[in-house]
Amino acid sequence: MNNQQSQPKQMQKPVRKIKLVPILIIVIIVALLVSAALTILTPQKDKIVQNDFVINNYNDTKSTFKNISFSGTTINIPEKFKIYQIDPNTSLDLSTKLAEKLINEYQLVARENVENYWQNGAIFLVKNTNDDRYAFNLPFAEQQNGLTIVVDEAIKTCLNFYSKYNINPPLTAQKNQLIYLNNNLEQAETEPEQATSLQIPLTYQLDGYPMFYQNENNYPFLCKVNNNYELTRVVFKSNFYTFTPIKEMDSITIDQAVKNIKDGKASIIDAQSKIADIIDLSWINEADLYSVSIEYRYDEDLKIAYPFYKFKAKLTNSAGINIEALVITPAVETASED
Repeated sequence: MNNQQSQPKQMQKPVRKIKLVPILIIVIIVALLVSAALTILTPQKDKIVQNDFVINNYNDTKSTFKNISFSGTTINIPEKFKIYQIDPNTSLDLSTKLAEKLINEYQLVARENVENYWQNGAIFLVKNTNDDRYAFNLPFAEQQNGLTIVVDEAIKTCLNFYSKYNINPPLTAQKNQLIYLNNNLEQAETEPEQATSLQIPLTYQLDGYPMFYQNENNYPFLCKVNNNYELTRVVFKSNFYTFTPIKEMDSITIDQAVKNIKDGKASIIDAQSKIADIIDLSWINEADLYSVSIEYRYDEDLKIAYPFYKFKAKLTNSAGINIEALVITPAVETASED
């Protein structure tokens, strides 16, 4: 008899089936809780509601940008920008009161069959409802050749116009945008030494930057003064505002701004071509952004002013037409309401 006794086979334990579905549910719940906690603990980037003027051109078209690049010189960009709202104590009917005072003082009469037009001889006041501006014109005064215009005196004449009617809006003359005009009936731009009139654009200055309205290219206020320091033309926006800072927002880089333009978050506010009067802006094949500056834009729906990059650009559209243009895009984060 064999001394070796056969050993009984070790009994095998039954394999447990792991139920994956409950585990997956638990993992998902934990992940959602962690995500919610991080969302609470991590500050969310503040964004401004993106209204239509941000993505619509000045002629109510939209552009698709294909190849786009920035070749300009880098500028100093603050880490944060202030966001402004209009002061609730602002009197919004000052422009109407100013118009009424001009009508009474110069005995202007409403022109028949022409809305918002008052006239007395060569003096007239007209309200353009398209850009919401008044234009007040005085007779073309005789000017003296050879009499150089002193810029500060001309600006003083301009601002005294508002003081005369007890309106003192916080406007700043844009000295780098002055236009010197000659003595011709159809005045044309000329050299300062030969000028007999000076056109002075004015606007609000927010944090040292000029302010414009939505995607308009024109300055909201303007004066024309001759070299006798007589006022010949005043243009003023329909509302006078004062602005108050309400918060600060992080700036975005120029690279991000260029990407935003490529993604369609841009407005062409001016476009000129030497070979075409009507320009198709729907498809831009090439865009060279060769210069950049910062300015504020007033959103008439949100009642706030916030910063934008303005690029000078050379564009080529799908028809091969070369275009000199101005392109704006926000300098802070924005998002559509959708």
